[in-house]
Amino acid sequence: MKRLALLLASACLLFGTAASAADFGADRHVARGLECASCHGPDMKNPETPDENTCLKCHNRDQIAEKTNSRLNPNPHKAPHNGDCTLCHLQHEPEENYCAQCHKFDFKMKH
Repeated sequence: MKRLALLLASACLLFGTAASAADFGADRHVARGLECASCHGPDMKNPETPDENTCLKCHNRDQIAEKTNSRLNPNPHKAPHNGDCTLCHLQHEPEENYCAQCHKFDFKMKH
């Protein structure tokens, strides 16, 4: 995982932030003016791997659960064992229905 983060950080430096994130979830962050360092820390030679705490610095779990409540049943954002945001929302790769590893929920992921 650390190798992937390093590769992605290098891509940001070499090709610009928008080019490296254009096809995945990170494009929304880029479109809002965020740079790689916003999630990966200031040292691009040794980038941090974002986790749930990174996401929750800007995103409010209760607001996300409320926003998705009418679209997702059951709502994975209210699960008793929700886990880390980055289990589904990978940002630099297509999103993954992590819940489907154990459950048969047919959540439609954005690809």
